[in-house]
Amino acid sequence: MELKMNFSTTYFLIINILVFGLSLIMYYLLKKKGTKTYDEKLDLNYYEKAYLYKGPNFIYNSIIAMLLRAQASGNIKIEKNYYKTKKGQDKVEFFLKNLNSAGLDKGERKLFEILFSLGDGESISTRQMDRMRRTEADNYNKKFNDFIYFLEDEMVAKELFTREKNTLKIFLSFVVFSILFFVGIVTVYNERFFSIASIVASLFFYASLITTFSKMTDLGNKKFRELEKVEEELKAGRGTSEDDLLLALGLGLKYENIKNIYEKLGDEAYEIYLDEDFYKTFKTALVGDHLLVRN
Repeated sequence: MELKMNFSTTYFLIINILVFGLSLIMYYLLKKKGTKTYDEKLDLNYYEKAYLYKGPNFIYNSIIAMLLRAQASGNIKIEKNYYKTKKGQDKVEFFLKNLNSAGLDKGERKLFEILFSLGDGESISTRQMDRMRRTEADNYNKKFNDFIYFLEDEMVAKELFTREKNTLKIFLSFVVFSILFFVGIVTVYNERFFSIASIVASLFFYASLITTFSKMTDLGNKKFRELEKVEEELKAGRGTSEDDLLLALGLGLKYENIKNIYEKLGDEAYEIYLDEDFYKTFKTALVGDHLLVRN
């Protein structure tokens, strides 16, 4: 394809300006959003904050936090049990039993409904969960995916996420930005170097296009940035409350960070977390060596 063209500088300049102007219009339309009034004081609980910040891939940390909170509140009992495998190896498992749903919120009730459905309805052990995860993966993942979908629905209801589709607008913007890039390249090839600005602008517009794929709303992004600061504060050892402890668990902070908050809190109801087998046993039961993700 011959890119050398016998056009005047004025012609190239006009073409660049026109396509750049069209790109600006598409950029404006991409960024334009309806006037919505968000609840700036929206208060999220610990597992909603963790889901918003970490997403579905690390949901197991939120689940572990929810287990500990339920144990501390007397809604379930967590018992440690030792057993021997057929090969005579000593192993550890934890039982969840004595479920009392009083005082649990909607999300916590949803989780425990799922967990206890994996057993006989009265109790469930990490050994049973691990076995089902390995032998009945489709059924197992479906149950936890239902919990992830529930959390996502909550994010949408609170206007932190959106399911609005802008497929046509995104496609048209991509076409226009590509034309701007191509016009810039052709103009530079014809030794009119002012169009370097068109190439740079097209790259900026491409970058802005990528951000439109995010399902977070303006409010969701605002809360996300707030959680970035909270995470740094927790890592710096400034957490002192039960909510701080639960959020640190949900965010998957290091053992030392969580232990530091626990010691300041002084609530022995969370002592089971310090058991060296607790976290790794539940994590293995929930996700094994892989992350729990939606199908």
